[in-house]
Amino acid sequence: MKFKKYFNNSNELAIFLDYAHKKGVKQLHVSNEYSSYNLLKKSLKRIDKRKFTFILKLSESDSDYRKFSLKKFEKKILKYFKDLGNRHTYEVQLVNRYKCNNAKEYLYHEQKTFDIIKDTINKLKKEKIIKSFYFFPYHKNKIKIKKHLFIDGMIAYRNLYESQIDNYAKQNNYKIIAMRTFGVNEKQLIKKNLKKLIMFNLKNKLVKKVVVGTNNKFQLDQLIMTC
Repeated sequence: MKFKKYFNNSNELAIFLDYAHKKGVKQLHVSNEYSSYNLLKKSLKRIDKRKFTFILKLSESDSDYRKFSLKKFEKKILKYFKDLGNRHTYEVQLVNRYKCNNAKEYLYHEQKTFDIIKDTINKLKKEKIIKSFYFFPYHKNKIKIKKHLFIDGMIAYRNLYESQIDNYAKQNNYKIIAMRTFGVNEKQLIKKNLKKLIMFNLKNKLVKKVVVGTNNKFQLDQLIMTC
């Protein structure tokens, strides 16, 4: 979601997104937390015949789990649906940043959140507002948890240095949407062959999708050729 840093206006971004769509890239990870979001909205209106699948990042940024609001949670999802258009497919990614003393305490409140949102997620799926629901585990738990049928998998950082979440996924039979494929951050990029970094995820049976960043046609073509 750093489009605003690389594209001067919605027309430039629309041309890039249209090019990506023609190349077969039809899924985007989006968040209205970033300043590029409004640019994305305007760009999509310029290519209104293109259909994408959006992974919607929903962050519960408040560290106080007692302030979780089901009403606000649903409202955030419907806002994306209204902003980006009903022609697209939507997948929800929930990030809970609850501040807890330990993983056990975090898991307890995470499970309570799942119990609260379960009916709403099932309703939105039935109404075809969203297709699937994923969560971002803000911990390094390895144990088996209560089975929630409405959860379709996890989104997690996964690369050559970060794959601790694998045990959690195996224990609970969750598929992973892998992020941060190239390293921890811009200052700590993993200096390895591009294909090796991507295939580290694509070859793993736990991984369902891989999220990577790109901001120009040359980078995009490199990634597509690698895959």
